[in-house]
Amino acid sequence: MKFRYYFETVVGTSCFILILLFGAVGGVSLSLLAFLPVIIWKLRVMPDERELQLFYKTGNLAGGLQFIILTIIYLIADKTVNGHLILDSWLTLSISSIIMVHGIAGLIFLKTN
Repeated sequence: MKFRYYFETVVGTSCFILILLFGAVGGVSLSLLAFLPVIIWKLRVMPDERELQLFYKTGNLAGGLQFIILTIIYLIADKTVNGHLILDSWLTLSISSIIMVHGIAGLIFLKTN
């Protein structure tokens, strides 16, 4: 599970930064998430009951934090970053922030439990 959360954090953060730098073209970096099921299948990692409960807790925390992030994206939608309007790529920014927050929340829960 730890690898999954690190992977989500790295992919989500890099995708968020690439979208801010390159606009909608940076959304192509979301395709890195397609490797997650393959990597987990190769590692043959099967979560136990405790890890499944931790996964659900992480999803609840990430869902709560996502409301805050989506509000921030909405408030800054008319701004331009590096010549690209945030409103043009709000969907991919939202998706990458969901992935990033889920990974960070999972790492926090793994550290405390």
